[in-house]
Amino acid sequence: MTLAGGGAGRVPFNHGVFDRAAREVFAKGGFSPEMLADPAVRPLVEETYNALSGAIDTAVRIETPPELTAALRNNAFIFSGFKTYHSLSEVGLSLTDADGRVKPFEVFRRDVEAVDRKYNTNYLYAEYNHAVHTSQMAVRWHDFMADGDRYNLQYRTAGDERVRSGHAALDNVTLPPSDPFWRDYLPPNGWNCRCTVEQVLRDDYPMSDPAVAKAAGEACTDDPKARIFRYNAGQEMTIFPKKHPYLPKGCGNCGGSLTLAYDPKREKCRVCRVVGEQARKAEAKRLYDRLSKDSKYRGVTYDPVSGGLTATHVGHNTHSDFQETVGWGMTGAQLESELQSLLFRHGHITVLCDEQKKKDGKTLRALDMQLDGVMMDIRSITKKKRHYGSAILQKNAQLRGYNERSDVIVPADTLCLYFHDASMYHPGKVRDGIRYTCKKSKHGLAVKNIVCVLRKNDDTIEIRHHKA
Repeated sequence: MTLAGGGAGRVPFNHGVFDRAAREVFAKGGFSPEMLADPAVRPLVEETYNALSGAIDTAVRIETPPELTAALRNNAFIFSGFKTYHSLSEVGLSLTDADGRVKPFEVFRRDVEAVDRKYNTNYLYAEYNHAVHTSQMAVRWHDFMADGDRYNLQYRTAGDERVRSGHAALDNVTLPPSDPFWRDYLPPNGWNCRCTVEQVLRDDYPMSDPAVAKAAGEACTDDPKARIFRYNAGQEMTIFPKKHPYLPKGCGNCGGSLTLAYDPKREKCRVCRVVGEQARKAEAKRLYDRLSKDSKYRGVTYDPVSGGLTATHVGHNTHSDFQETVGWGMTGAQLESELQSLLFRHGHITVLCDEQKKKDGKTLRALDMQLDGVMMDIRSITKKKRHYGSAILQKNAQLRGYNERSDVIVPADTLCLYFHDASMYHPGKVRDGIRYTCKKSKHGLAVKNIVCVLRKNDDTIEIRHHKA
């Protein structure tokens, strides 16, 4: 099968999975977002994801940063869930005829075969090609970033009679990676686009006029349906654009449960809640399969029911620098371990990270935890105070130092405040602490998000989110 380049062949897809899901819609007399979790429907999400995941496999390499690979796969899963929602919503509309009467099953089945062909043959062909191209460009973009502006980037078309005129106008645009042009017009710039970008020596090609290049990019994607392609898959670490019509208007792929602004009145938010949960469990299983075989991690445990995963890097500091207790007869390290255990039991992906990595003999700034795919540092609140400013200020500096590391692919912007005693939490103290940090920090706020984990007396937890 040749797709992304030559365009021959079809994407492998088990249409029997769609048929089973359509039968479920018929049996229940309609379709709702919550049905995405049904045993008869969920395999359709997974079948779509498996096709798109195969596209990602063409790009990722052993040396590809795991954060990038995980982000691309998560985006593909979310996209697959919303695509399933749209296709089965059409199936639901096919239940009745023009007079509102329920169709006989055989008539219904013939009608939904057209829906199947549209979504799982025609659309899937273009989506697979797009996933191949964007994943390849995302991986290459991170390779480009490792070299900075030492080289320029040059836009290149396929150079044949099939090249669209708007894309031909971008051929040989040559600009440094830091130019804003690449933020919007890194290929692909349309469905089945075959354009690419190459690194070139700065002295080998003349620099393009940025204003002229931008105007050509705007013209290339001027059609309203083409504007969704104005994004950089490498910078955003996504396969599909946030403005794709499958995705919720106004928020797109929210990127994870820690930042989801959930509105139960919006049907697509309900879809996102169901699909996001499925995506998190799928990522937990993939992570378990990888970390359980990695000698650098210990205590790797996965709960298939809750989707929780826990693991600790052998380079993580599991002892306190100061051996005295900080509260409740516990050291800081013990409070951190308690937090990890509570998060795992409540279905979260909680990985304690390497804190002993060195460069030129010096230990690098490190963060404590990756929670549901988000890197963050941890600070336990052990005393009642007017605000949490000192804790936020200290961790703000830690985040900034971590982000300055040359090996950091995705800058971190999140702090986790853990409250062993939930009565010590007050939202006003978080807001006051942020204001305190803004005044005291010489370099501004690296902390953009604060996740507060509150432990209750019955060992349940509540998670509160704050924007800095």
